[in-house]
Amino acid sequence: MPRSRVPRDQEDLDPGDNKVHPDECADFDFDNDMFEEDDQLPHRGGPYGRTDKCRATLAVLPLGVVVQRIEHIITEMRKVNLDLANMTYYVTILQDSEADTGVIKYCRAGFLGSLDFPQLVRKWRNGRDRGHIKGFRSLGARRPLDKFSIDNVNMLINREMRELAPIVRAPIKNLTAENLLELDLQKLSTTMKAKAPVLWSILHNASSTPQQLERNTYKDHTEPIVMMRRCLLQQFNSIYFKASGLAAKAHDTTHAYGVTMSHSWVYDLVKKLSEDARQALFADISLWAWFASQDNLNLAFQVYKQRRNKQSHFDSGTAGTIFVIKDPAVVWPDRLQYQAQRAAVANPRLEAQAISRVIQFLINTPSFDFNTYEYKHDPIFSPLPPRQQLPTGKEHAVCQYLLDTVHLESASQEGTRKCMDEWMRQLKFDSPLKTLRNHPTFKHLLVWIGDQLTTVHIRSIKKDRSEDDNFLDRFEQFVKIFGWFHTQLAEETSFHKQYYKDMPLFGLQHGFEILQRKGLHTTSVKGKSFTSGAFHHGMQEGLRHIAEARFWDLWVIVSKCKSIADLRALPPYRIKAIATRIVQHHASTGALVQQKSKPVEAHDKVFIQSIQFCRDLLDYVEFDKAMKTGDVGCIEERIPRLLFRFSGGKSSNYAIELLELLQGLQKEWPPELRSFIMQYCWLANTTGRPGQFLAFDMLQEHNIRDIKHTCAVHGPFATWEYIKKISASIPIQHKIKDHVEAEINHFR
Repeated sequence: MPRSRVPRDQEDLDPGDNKVHPDECADFDFDNDMFEEDDQLPHRGGPYGRTDKCRATLAVLPLGVVVQRIEHIITEMRKVNLDLANMTYYVTILQDSEADTGVIKYCRAGFLGSLDFPQLVRKWRNGRDRGHIKGFRSLGARRPLDKFSIDNVNMLINREMRELAPIVRAPIKNLTAENLLELDLQKLSTTMKAKAPVLWSILHNASSTPQQLERNTYKDHTEPIVMMRRCLLQQFNSIYFKASGLAAKAHDTTHAYGVTMSHSWVYDLVKKLSEDARQALFADISLWAWFASQDNLNLAFQVYKQRRNKQSHFDSGTAGTIFVIKDPAVVWPDRLQYQAQRAAVANPRLEAQAISRVIQFLINTPSFDFNTYEYKHDPIFSPLPPRQQLPTGKEHAVCQYLLDTVHLESASQEGTRKCMDEWMRQLKFDSPLKTLRNHPTFKHLLVWIGDQLTTVHIRSIKKDRSEDDNFLDRFEQFVKIFGWFHTQLAEETSFHKQYYKDMPLFGLQHGFEILQRKGLHTTSVKGKSFTSGAFHHGMQEGLRHIAEARFWDLWVIVSKCKSIADLRALPPYRIKAIATRIVQHHASTGALVQQKSKPVEAHDKVFIQSIQFCRDLLDYVEFDKAMKTGDVGCIEERIPRLLFRFSGGKSSNYAIELLELLQGLQKEWPPELRSFIMQYCWLANTTGRPGQFLAFDMLQEHNIRDIKHTCAVHGPFATWEYIKKISASIPIQHKIKDHVEAEINHFR
């Protein structure tokens, strides 16, 4: 009859009772209760509970008593030719062997499952017997435990790396723009931490000391931890550095450091991204409305070892861009309805806009301190609502595809014709007429954007081909329009010509000297250090600052106050009355006519020039603001003013283009085409954020900058063939670059 069992948690463990009951060994499931790879502590019953209670019992005994018992056991072991090392060895190797008994299993399980076991291992590793034993000095178990730890960690890391491989590695054939842009650094680090806890712990401790972790409460050490050889983030960094213009030699160096992939790998990825972009272009233009832009680019090719057939030279080419309108509500103008008429609409808003702008000048001055002004919530201080505001949001960001850059100049009419034929070939519209006649694209009009020279060439080609046999040869499907960036640049050149030298005492020359604006003494762009883009930005900021200063001065003069700060005491209706007087008497065509109607001997030439200058400054500031904010209705209202300036300033080319535009807007274009061009073809927004609009020809200039500098190869390996291959991938590289900077957030 089996004896009755006493619950283990109530069992009386006498210090002298070392007997292990065989039935206890039989009841314990060593296969399931032994833990090898589980971080959770086992159930503290069976041999584990017995070991814990023995440890608790021994802890209350005097240390001398415990030492006596240990020495007694060692003495008895020596009698049977055993010592501590050999006993531990055989107890260990008997595991999983036929000679293993229940008693040994029970004691081994209690020993390995002891709560003190980790402390014992650390003590074995760090402990050292300071006494001398027959000339030997004990070193503890440092070396064997270190070797075991390294081997075990290597085994765990190899296992974790195999589990991470599908997550962090991607063959180049599977890399697409969508995959790269969907990479979430925080999500990747969370997944790696869950899949590879050992590796994560090692890298996390290696990346910072405990003192640094305690001190740096804001910094995140995720970036260096997730960097691994040939991982997805390394591939991500490679295309980011390529999009940032990193040189090939520097790319190979970062590859040697393990930060990026090799330059050849990046080149293969860029070619794949370019091909993916071309396929996406073909898919999009078959589904959505689209239009195009082109501009010439000039490249300096440099060689370091000259040969007869290999010389440094300056060459010209052309870059084209397709803009896709992914708006289901867009009405694509029909080619066969290109003959409707539209009446002109009166424009009473110009004076109200001028008054509002003068008030904005006042409240933006620091001395007025608008935030503490008593009547700051009065509606007169709110800007006028836009006439026709373009929508914002990520869904309204422009979608663009770069065509393959070609080694064809577009500065001549023949060069433009060849470029247009090349674009049709790249878009696969060079099929026979019978095939293209039913193509959905050619049932609609194609808007083509360029500078003034491009529009003149397309107009001349259409005129020369007006009697050709089919509409494709006659270019009937194209509607050419100029870009507003080049128009604004022409306006700034006209300003410079009119107000720089003719008004030396208080004009642009005087203002630029006070503002210390360098390089604006001429509109020439022949120098290497000054380009049309630099002239535009310098004039843009200079005119804005001069306008602010002149109207601040007018506020003091007209109000008869001693300073701007004194205007804070005036109520809103007085503020508006002063602003109206400033516009009507100091910055309007009416004031100019009134002064010039006086007898010649009574003319104040300086005052007349000042009125004209202030009036033109208001027009420029409003036009510039409308372009940045996306108010195409305001741009349309400014067209007659621009026409008068170009006509009077002998800028006949842009005067003709503005007349053609007015003719189209008011007479020739159907409502669908007019709305299509104003809403989709004048201003672009690459981010969808408010206040980030720019003209399409400026966006094309940005693409040319990337082709020539940021994403191009310099030196002997820069060829037209290479530029052609990488052109289509440039917008994708920019998106990846912006995505990386948003993920890493290295501006924090």
